[in-house]
Amino acid sequence: MIKKHRASKNDTKRINGSRERLAQGLELPKDVSCGVVIVTVTGRRSLVLENYRGIVSYDDDCIVIQTKECRVSVSGCRLKVDYYTNEEMKIVGLIHSISYEV
Repeated sequence: MIKKHRASKNDTKRINGSRERLAQGLELPKDVSCGVVIVTVTGRRSLVLENYRGIVSYDDDCIVIQTKECRVSVSGCRLKVDYYTNEEMKIVGLIHSISYEV
């Protein structure tokens, strides 16, 4: 019988710390090496979000997206997801605010 090892929180922190040190040593951007969220806003009408995990809630005045490290909440009017792929998502509408929830 094979026992599966489940990583503890300390193991995960150690692995993440090792990745960050490796990325710094190789001079890699953190978005590539650690999968951190990238939010690109163009004016008040467009937002592209990279490195997300999924949509938590979707309404025409608020869209909440889960990322690896936090939740990103986009509030506004007539919001909609214009497109999404495995790597990125574009939200359009009149954007009032963007907040990050840990």
